[in-house]
Amino acid sequence: MGKVEFLADNGLGIITLADSANGNRLNHETLAELSHAFNAAIMHDEIRVILLRSNGKNFSLGMDLQFLLDARGDTTLAEEAVGLYTDLLLKIFEAPKPVVALVYGDIKAGGTGLVSACDIVIASDDTTVELSEALLGLIPANVLPFLFSLRISPQKARYLIMTAKRLNALDAQSIGIIDEVYPMDELEKGAKALIKSLFRTAPSAVAVTKHFTRELLSKTIDESCNHAKKTLIELISRDDVLEGIKAFSEGSTPPWFGKAKFSNPLVRID
Repeated sequence: MGKVEFLADNGLGIITLADSANGNRLNHETLAELSHAFNAAIMHDEIRVILLRSNGKNFSLGMDLQFLLDARGDTTLAEEAVGLYTDLLLKIFEAPKPVVALVYGDIKAGGTGLVSACDIVIASDDTTVELSEALLGLIPANVLPFLFSLRISPQKARYLIMTAKRLNALDAQSIGIIDEVYPMDELEKGAKALIKSLFRTAPSAVAVTKHFTRELLSKTIDESCNHAKKTLIELISRDDVLEGIKAFSEGSTPPWFGKAKFSNPLVRID
């Protein structure tokens, strides 16, 4: 069995970190399998929502320290690992489909990066989040582009990195790292409700939203307003958008309205 599992389930692409015995730590093999799984989910025509989860009591304890030690002195191996991780975060962030992280237990270091790159993070109330790299003399350099400005302020990121502070779920939610928090016995219900709502939104609107919000990060307010006008005009002229507007005005539902069906539990602890 590999370190990552992928399942297509009635329009939901489920990607599972499946190395719980090792804390779902990230190494060369895990990163390569994650990248392959996300490619499969993105390219799958019937998948509308991607769910990233783990199979153990912890989501991910970050990079595999033994792997880092084994790579000592091997610049090529280190560069490959850093490149794999950074490319994976960018792949998640740029995916044209909504990516939901379903988390519970501890999330440390590189695991926090995986979560930060996702569009929506839903967590159990026993979840903890920690940027612990500074304890090892490192910094989460490749995590920061997906964390501050997108989810938290640069100053808050500095604070969390320099102190290696462990946040509980509610604290992580209050600063923007986590979006929804549920008691563990209600997490399954909460996750299903969220995914059902994502099946009701137009896939094209989701893709445009992700692309549009990314572009706004590098634009001035004037550029943003001009870009907004252009984007809205383009959307209004699309046949599928006009069809959706017509359906609503007539009291019916747009063709993209889907009903999420779950053949498997979303919360999985082996």
